[in-house]
Amino acid sequence: MSAKSVALSIIIPCYNHGEYLLEALSSIQACLDPVYEVIIVNDGSHDPLTVNLLSYLKEQDYFILDQDNQGLAHARNNGIAKASGRYILPLDADNKIRTEYILKGIDVLDQNPDIGVVYGKPEWFGEVERIWQLPEKFDVSKLILSNYIDACAVYRKSMWEDCGGYDPHMPIAGLEDWDLWLSAIERGWNFHYVPEVLYDYRVRADSMVTKCALPENRSRLLKYICTKHASLYRTNFAQMIGDRELRIGNLEETNTNLATQKNALEKTLAQTDAQLVQTQTHLQQAQTQLVQVQIKLEQAQQRITAMENSKFWKLRGAWFYLKQSVGWGSSNRE
Repeated sequence: MSAKSVALSIIIPCYNHGEYLLEALSSIQACLDPVYEVIIVNDGSHDPLTVNLLSYLKEQDYFILDQDNQGLAHARNNGIAKASGRYILPLDADNKIRTEYILKGIDVLDQNPDIGVVYGKPEWFGEVERIWQLPEKFDVSKLILSNYIDACAVYRKSMWEDCGGYDPHMPIAGLEDWDLWLSAIERGWNFHYVPEVLYDYRVRADSMVTKCALPENRSRLLKYICTKHASLYRTNFAQMIGDRELRIGNLEETNTNLATQKNALEKTLAQTDAQLVQTQTHLQQAQTQLVQVQIKLEQAQQRITAMENSKFWKLRGAWFYLKQSVGWGSSNRE
C-alpha cells in the first residue's frame, strides 16, 4: 500500500500483551477497504509469547517499531511520528474496534474540517460486560471534570502535533488521553460524537486505568492535570461548580429515594418474617396434633388386637358359631 493511499494510521502500543494482540489485529482486518495502515510499537516486551508473536508478525510484513520500554506516551508518540495517515486511531493491544469505526471516522473528518476528534461509545468485555453510555453530545464541562472519552478515538495527526503529542511526564501512566483532549480544547479543536458502539474495551483488574483510579494515584493525577491546564479550569470554573452542585443535588435526591425504598422494603420484610413465624407456629401445632392422632390410632389398634386375642372374644366367637349351627338365629327371625 502506498503512503498516499493511507488515510488513517492505527497505532498499537504493545508491552507484554501478546495474548490479546491477535484479537486486536483481527478486529482491524475485518475492514477490507485499503485506506489504513497498522503500526505496532513494541515497548520493550520481554515475555516469550509476546516476543515470539511480534517476531512472527514482522515476518508477515507487519510494521513493528521496536524500542526500549519507555511507557505508553512515548510508545504512542513514536508510532504516530512514523504514521503516513492524516488521521490517527490509537488502539490498545488488549482492545478491539468495530469494522465501521475506520470508515466513519475518516468520513466525518473529511467532511468537517473544523472537527479534530471523532469518538463513539465502547462496549465493555472481559471482567465486566456492558455498553458504556456517554453524554448524548460532546460536553466540555463534563470532560474537564472527568475523562469520558477513551484513547480509542479517530483524530487528525495535525491536532496531535498542535498539542505536542501525549505527555510522557504524567506522574502516573494511564490518563494521557485525557490530557491530550484538554490540550485540544485549549487550542480550539472540536469533538464529534457518533452515538454507536464503535470499539470494545477490555476490563482488567490490572489495567493502567484501574491503577489510576486508586485514591492516592488519582489525587496526584488531578493535581498535575489542573496545574497544567489551569487557564482552562479558571475559564470554566463557574460552570464546573454549577454542574458539580447539580450532580450533588441529583445524588442526594437519588439517595433519599433509595432510603425511602429501603425503608419500605425493610417494612415488607418484617411483615413477611412475622407471617413466616406465624405459619411456622401453625405448622408445628398441626404436626403436634398429627402426632397425637397417630398415638390414639396406635392405642386403639392395640386395644382391638388385645380384645381379639382375649378368652372372652374367643368364647364369643364360638357362641355365635354354635347359634348358627343349631339354627337359633334363623328361627328367631321367623
